[in-house]
Amino acid sequence: MTSRLSLAIAVAAAVFALPLQAAQPLQTARAPDAVAPRVERAPMPDATIERAPVQFAWALDPDQALTAPAPFTALSRSYWDTVDASSLQRGLELPLTAPDAVIQVSPVQGARPLEVEQLQVRDPNGAQALDTVVDTQQLRAAGMGVNEGSAMARTGASIAVGSYRLQAPQAQGRYVVQVLEPNSPIALQLQADRQQVLAGGRIALSARLQNDGGSTALAAGRSVARVLPAAGEALLVAPDGRSWPVPLVAGKDGLRAQVTIPEDIGQAQGLWELQAFVTAQGVQRDAKVAFAVARPTARFSGQAEVDAAQRQVRLPLRIGAPGRYEARGTLYATGPGGVLRPVAQAHSAAWFESVGGGELVLAFDSVALPSGYAAPFELRDLQLQDQGRMAPIESRAVAVRF
Repeated sequence: MTSRLSLAIAVAAAVFALPLQAAQPLQTARAPDAVAPRVERAPMPDATIERAPVQFAWALDPDQALTAPAPFTALSRSYWDTVDASSLQRGLELPLTAPDAVIQVSPVQGARPLEVEQLQVRDPNGAQALDTVVDTQQLRAAGMGVNEGSAMARTGASIAVGSYRLQAPQAQGRYVVQVLEPNSPIALQLQADRQQVLAGGRIALSARLQNDGGSTALAAGRSVARVLPAAGEALLVAPDGRSWPVPLVAGKDGLRAQVTIPEDIGQAQGLWELQAFVTAQGVQRDAKVAFAVARPTARFSGQAEVDAAQRQVRLPLRIGAPGRYEARGTLYATGPGGVLRPVAQAHSAAWFESVGGGELVLAFDSVALPSGYAAPFELRDLQLQDQGRMAPIESRAVAVRF
């Protein structure tokens, strides 16, 4: 009996001597996860940044499913072009596909301002097709920031589809012409496959010029979109004004491009843009999508230390540039029927002065688990943000199971 008791005590002592925290690798990244392959130095941001650490968590309703936001899709029934005075003097051809088109003409710096009386839009038979024309003062009164000498015209509600002609006989210099056809059946659908990307990374762009029946058909739920064979080009534009041409390649379902972001992303803050200019059957459309580009100033080390009893996840970092970094993630717990559901979300942020290693802790222990929920857990939607440079660095749909 004594030997058995001694053996039991020894086993119990060994069990309680085990570390509460177990290190494990983060789950393998999968599309569309973003993982920094390295860390880089970067200049300090100009703004004064809070340096006090912060850590908090709150409960989620497990009956409310969480869905990742889909990449933004731009839908355009408009286009713009820059033209010279000679084009406006002799008449600029405008293929219109629906009534109630809106046409705005704005002088570029140095061009002659336009008077509304000078603006003409004629139908295929040569008849005036304008319903309304407004001048600069009226546009500014409506809250539009337009150049002096701008004018906006609207065609009639009963005009026929066809080729119209925009003229301004007294034009001198260069002008921006914008055409919006809100009722047109022809629309450009533009989408990037992600909303954030690292410097030197890649982003996929798709552009589909489609006939969806127009706004009236869409409102009535009667549209079935048909993709039109089209041609076009795109432009990658940085916040500092730099730009790079991007060829669009025809595929089975529209136009596509694989865009490589430059390693040197500059110092200007703001969103990057991909602008697409597409034509088919004489109809032009353009659209743009915006996304964030970040330097990999920090990254998760690839390991996590989990404490299932305390519901805490320690996330070692590799720091490439001093700054304030934030981790956030959502805890899923196993509920009735063995189904994982979201029960809490946690954030943790701190200032790191030195390059090298660091750590952020997501602590869910302050949030009580709903009745019937327990381990196994999953940490999902794990994100790393560079708060001072306002840059999202890493994201993982599923990070750790414990």
